Amino acid sequence: MGCGGTDMGGRVIIMGSGELAPVLIGTHRAGIEAAAADRVVVLDTPFGFQENASHLTERLVEFFKTSLNIAADVVSLRHRNFDEVQKERLLAAVRRARYVFAGPGSPSYALDIWQRAGIVDALQAMIEAGGTLTFASAASLTLGRKAIPVYEIYKVGQDPFWLDGLDLFSRLGLPCVVIPHWNNAEGGNHDTSRCYIGQRRLAVLEQDLDVGVIGVDEHTAATVDFDAGTLAVTGRGTVTVRGRNDLILDSGSTTELLAVGDIVGSFRPAMRSTAEPTSALSTTGLEELLADLLLSEELSRDDASIRLEFRAKLVEVAELAQAGLRDPRESVGGFVELLLELRSDARRRGDYERADNIRVALAGLGVEVRDTRDGHEWVLGTGE
Repeated sequence: MGCGGTDMGGRVIIMGSGELAPVLIGTHRAGIEAAAADRVVVLDTPFGFQENASHLTERLVEFFKTSLNIAADVVSLRHRNFDEVQKERLLAAVRRARYVFAGPGSPSYALDIWQRAGIVDALQAMIEAGGTLTFASAASLTLGRKAIPVYEIYKVGQDPFWLDGLDLFSRLGLPCVVIPHWNNAEGGNHDTSRCYIGQRRLAVLEQDLDVGVIGVDEHTAATVDFDAGTLAVTGRGTVTVRGRNDLILDSGSTTELLAVGDIVGSFRPAMRSTAEPTSALSTTGLEELLADLLLSEELSRDDASIRLEFRAKLVEVAELAQAGLRDPRESVGGFVELLLELRSDARRRGDYERADNIRVALAGLGVEVRDTRDGHEWVLGTGE
């Protein structure tokens, strides 16, 4: 499923905090209505270790009943020593759900349990079936490729390190890291932004990232809609899309996921300086051509999922070519053919400059194009 999907119309709502605050009730309601949900599934794992876990679940159930007039079922998986029956009950409930919510607690505790339970497959299936996943605060940290272990760094004082996240967004075509509480200021005389670890420690952690960051302010939500191909911001603050450059999205704004994907996909630690990009795309000369093609008439605004998947596969072609792999045709052949079809269309229209640019860019990837009487042939070089 690519960003801006057309046949799988789910969404993920990231809440930076304030998941029960009046300012985000409308965001919950929109997610419930979009998924045609008649009940909410609440996951209690992130705060399952807390002594007041039962009180917290009761509060969530009451919130959905009172503020949104919808019943909520708590699917409990609080303890690390869960059994097979508890696991299967959780996975089945998630797959059947139309609206799933999880919120504050410990991201490391939640990840330990959810990863061993295999929840990410069920979450993906629910979203791809048109459901809404709303993760707030600690739960939202688990969505990306990596996750910040907040308690361990901020409270225990361990040196900054990443945990492996669920990487759900990569499965949905938007590889990134998610950081809530982006603008937290509780520290007063010390920096508690970036989910309490501060800008300095995040800068250290970013050196180990190969994707960018989506940072969500407190009392703010980012609705990532894979059907519409958009990211919409609601609430009091802003959403920061952090790549080579930061894109600040104000509340009330809506941005194409293609633009978000390009930014988080362009991230490299060195890019936060003045260094030149070193991605496989840029070094093969496809970056400028790709930007042109993705905005062209051949791939229109209505085809956001195709454009994003196209970009992802072209990156894969570039990396395979540079790695010198011998036969990646089964993986990427269809996308090279798509490029060549665009080249053929350009030639038929007399746009020989574009046709030549496509051929030259493919040559930079090690793809040799041979024009024949019947059309074209291509060979991916071995790097020898």
